[in-house]
Amino acid sequence: MFLKINHKTKYRYEKPFQSLTQSIKLFPTKFKGVKILSWKVSVKNAFIGQKVIESNGDQTIVAHTSKNNKSSEIIVKGEVQTSDNNGIISGHKEKINPLVYLRETDLTKSDSGIKKFVSKLLAKNKKKNKLSFAHSLNSAIFDYIEYSSGASEISTPAINIFNSRKGVCQDFAHLMISASIYAGIPARYVVGYLLPTDIDTQATHAWVELFFKEIGWIAFDPSNNSCTNERYLRLCSGPDSISAAPIKGVAIGSSDEKLDVKVSVQQIPQQ
Repeated sequence: MFLKINHKTKYRYEKPFQSLTQSIKLFPTKFKGVKILSWKVSVKNAFIGQKVIESNGDQTIVAHTSKNNKSSEIIVKGEVQTSDNNGIISGHKEKINPLVYLRETDLTKSDSGIKKFVSKLLAKNKKKNKLSFAHSLNSAIFDYIEYSSGASEISTPAINIFNSRKGVCQDFAHLMISASIYAGIPARYVVGYLLPTDIDTQATHAWVELFFKEIGWIAFDPSNNSCTNERYLRLCSGPDSISAAPIKGVAIGSSDEKLDVKVSVQQIPQQ
């Protein structure tokens, strides 16, 4: 499948900043099943350093501007060819030991409720392997949580989501990471693009990857009850949504910021 991505992120500040430094990870992950045809990330009025490959394989650039501006605009334009690998992330080069992703964060901690939820599912799948359990967990979280925009914030932890049973893709992901870690499966948060199936589907998306010794990393999307396929384009990852944020920045000499994001993911004719 051929996908065309246009992504514009604009930050507006109440007062002009003296300097702004941003870490940007808006580059497609290189692995089997993804061919980058063209890709450009630009930042208006900023000096951009060389691209760096982080230990987890994320591609990162740092943009800096010292001009007295009241806004910053990051523009992504690209075209890629994708294929369906049934969620298997093959050929992705990284140096981190997968066992690192057995660590909880404030957003992925589990409590007695989550542990009981997982234990019941483990009991039902005790004669099956961990991969079969992961598929069952993916479906169980999809059934348990109601997709509801505005029901959570970026800092809402998995425990709260489990109790409220409402959230968006990041919340489904945090809960699945929490549950997977309790079950002894390394899990991480992934950010990327998703080709919409209807007008209500978000083009930016979050899902999870679980690690299995026999296969490697496999990507699950609990908010859609599926593994990833050719409609997904992976960008970056981390233990949770905060560490995996594709844009992080520090503005000196300014105050509150407002964010405006426009994203378009389209399927284009075969080239």
